[in-house]
Amino acid sequence: MPTEVYLTKLPAHIALNRLLVEGAANSGHAWDIDSPRFRHRAVMGLFPQSDSTTARADFNVLFRYEVMPGQAPYFLVQSTVEPEGGRIKEMIETKLVIRDVPEAGSRIAFRLAVNTVTRDGKQAKPLPASPYDPLTNENPASLWIRHKLAPALSDVEFTQFNRQVLGVNRQGKGTSTRVVQVDTVDGIAAVEDPKRLEQLLLHGVGRAKSYGCGLLTIMPLAG
Repeated sequence: MPTEVYLTKLPAHIALNRLLVEGAANSGHAWDIDSPRFRHRAVMGLFPQSDSTTARADFNVLFRYEVMPGQAPYFLVQSTVEPEGGRIKEMIETKLVIRDVPEAGSRIAFRLAVNTVTRDGKQAKPLPASPYDPLTNENPASLWIRHKLAPALSDVEFTQFNRQVLGVNRQGKGTSTRVVQVDTVDGIAAVEDPKRLEQLLLHGVGRAKSYGCGLLTIMPLAG
């Protein structure tokens, strides 16, 4: 069944301008694009105010920070509620997309930003991204992602794997009260279960969705 979602492009330089985002003449401190809390506030600031403590989930908001060749960095935001934009309404691009999930057996290309961190009680354990199998080039993080995508997708092949840790400086020292690991992966796969895939596309994959993890996007491949 087709699903209607809004896709919004929020330029990073607009998000960084606190005067526009919040109307604050004196911020008191500089915004940091690599702060998880800033990313959350910048994106959720696009939407109607809500008293709910689960507004992100209520609006099905997922987002990903994109750095594409030839383009200025931006946040790609997906939601089932149309962003209002507020002061920056004229500076964002929003379109309503009617998404029909490809049928089983279809080949797709995908991109996913995901938090590959497991928990043992209260202890967070980031999964290594360095290869450990010289034949398959697999690593614990990619194996974890493959498991999360099943049974929606099968025959998953990764073509690119990038890791960024938000909330720390180059020396690994915390610059924020929250630290979030974001692995952005590109790959190709076969659609195994369209209904499961539809749920992953709408509700996201894994943890830390409030901080830019979870958004899965796909593109059908010819043939």
